[in-house]
Amino acid sequence: MNSSLLLESVLQLSKASQLPTPPNELDDIISIHVLRRLLAAIHFRDVRVLKHSRRVGLLAVGIGSRLGWEDMQLRLIEIAALLHDIGKLGVPDHILGKPGKLSPDEYEYIAGFNRVAVEVLQCCQVNPDVIDIVAQSHGVNIDGTSTQDKPASLGARILAVADAYESLTSVQPYRPAFDTNKALRTLEEQAGKGFDRNVVAALERWLHSERASVLSDTDAENASIAANAPADNNAKMAASRFCHVFQYLHTLESLYDAFYMIDRDQRIVMWNMGAVKMFGYSPGELIGQTWHRSIVSSTKAKPDPVDRCLEESIPVCHRLNLKDVDGNSQSFDVQTLPVTNDSGAVRAVMELICDGNESKRHRGQFRKLQMAATRDALTGAFNRGELEQRLTQAFQQWEKDPQIPYSVVFVDLDHFKAINDRLSHAVGDRVLIDVARLIQDELYSGEQVGRYGGEEFVILCPETPLEVAIERSERLRRSISSAEIAGRDDLRVTASFGVAQVEMGDTFESVTKRADQALYDAKNSGRNRTCYQVTEHWAESQKKSELGEDAYVHQAEIVACVARGMLPMKLKGYVEDIHAKILSVKEEEITLQVGAPTLFRKWGKEDDKQPVRVRVEIHDIPAHEQKQGTRRLRLKTFTEPVGKPSSPEVFHKRANRVNESLRAYLIAD
Repeated sequence: MNSSLLLESVLQLSKASQLPTPPNELDDIISIHVLRRLLAAIHFRDVRVLKHSRRVGLLAVGIGSRLGWEDMQLRLIEIAALLHDIGKLGVPDHILGKPGKLSPDEYEYIAGFNRVAVEVLQCCQVNPDVIDIVAQSHGVNIDGTSTQDKPASLGARILAVADAYESLTSVQPYRPAFDTNKALRTLEEQAGKGFDRNVVAALERWLHSERASVLSDTDAENASIAANAPADNNAKMAASRFCHVFQYLHTLESLYDAFYMIDRDQRIVMWNMGAVKMFGYSPGELIGQTWHRSIVSSTKAKPDPVDRCLEESIPVCHRLNLKDVDGNSQSFDVQTLPVTNDSGAVRAVMELICDGNESKRHRGQFRKLQMAATRDALTGAFNRGELEQRLTQAFQQWEKDPQIPYSVVFVDLDHFKAINDRLSHAVGDRVLIDVARLIQDELYSGEQVGRYGGEEFVILCPETPLEVAIERSERLRRSISSAEIAGRDDLRVTASFGVAQVEMGDTFESVTKRADQALYDAKNSGRNRTCYQVTEHWAESQKKSELGEDAYVHQAEIVACVARGMLPMKLKGYVEDIHAKILSVKEEEITLQVGAPTLFRKWGKEDDKQPVRVRVEIHDIPAHEQKQGTRRLRLKTFTEPVGKPSSPEVFHKRANRVNESLRAYLIAD
């Protein structure tokens, strides 16, 4: 098929997003004309993909509703789910239906189609939040970088869980379908590492609700699928052409470092991820804007090859000095090609840019080598070199914005040599593997764990103050000591923790050294405990809060993924689940009581006999700090005992447990 006609189809799809439509609820998300054409193409390619996408949409909306998402957010996640697999339009059947594990090259091949899908959605000016969710659910950001470098949004984490669950419960070429319980167990095993634990929990709650019956409504499914089928032969021809479009754009992705399209009116229509990396402009900044050579070139070509191509309808090959993101000039080979319609009229121009010194082959093998270079071979955690690089990046980020601290946690397994000596090194290796996995499962999505050496691990906690890092370390310590490790009931593994927060005047080395020294203190003071170290300045500023009656006041901060209007409802559900009660509700403050006092107001040993009063202050997060795809609130909690605890330590342990349960219920960052 004529490649020019394929690119003209992309142009038509872009123009369809500008067509007028009757008012509907999707106006701020996607043009109904674009949505219908894309769904018809998926139906034509493989109706099973459309059924899968529809079910993923139902699951994602169900999860979102359990997390307190509102109507607009639910529509965003539904459209993202419907379109998350449009990259499959171009994937050949022998890869799409392979009855086995994909090779690195096959994996990278499919990833290329996912990038094309994102670029097509950008070309159609789909809502940026939808594009972010689709891109991040496939492990990339819209600029082509990996989500390993920047945590994915909550919307992308919801879509990833919904997609995985639907795949697990469907028949695949290489295995039968899992039942609900087995699928949930599989997701829970990967929670914290591959999937968000809180999102998996929300999925489980929704599946056990009456609303989950929509998944088994075959009549509604058949009606929905039939409604999206190509209406006539012309629609089938257009759908078939879209499949070829994705294959052609994938070829361009494979061969060229960057490409972009400019229409007859000199408006930028397409701007691929390679162009984002090369020039530093996002598609949102340029698509729909007027083309000018200065966008990409440090020198002016006269006449501009784009003008010449539009006027004379001839391709032009040339070399240009193009600006990179640092403003430096580099010489590249550029092809400027006319995009014509059936009658030969020029509708647009495509520029393809190639660096002859770079090879784009063997990306899959490169991915495999990159994993080997950054991961510990035994545990799968970051190795020491990669860990130190991540710690350096965190410190550099803090230097730019000292208002956002980070913390470092050192973890060392207690008496590990005795395990090797008594049970063998094979069991010792199994212990390291299981502990690394447990740590990864228990952590939140933004934290990073690496093996520092031997039985020692380091956890980097971005945007985390010291108090929160200590709470998380205590939770990890309890989880390790109570877990069955290496499949042996005759083995109890414990760990010691050292915590430090970056402070003013710190260097990269001083933060990690302070955490390491805190670990040394923990091991010297009896092991199986958490210690922390601070500078004298920080200790002095905290001294007042540690004296007198403040010893029985626990303060914490929770960033909750919930809209302000939904917070009382979420807290009401929390209160009902743990048999607590709401004492007062104000516009900016809610007070709860967790646990009931005994007759003589003495604290017992069980949680329900250790009552506390929790005052929750509600603070809005500025719009520029909000994450795309959700709304967040900053909650400050002030916990005090009801009655008399036996000691400040007992009280603070209880307060920590209450805050952790509240954090988990509100799906906190």
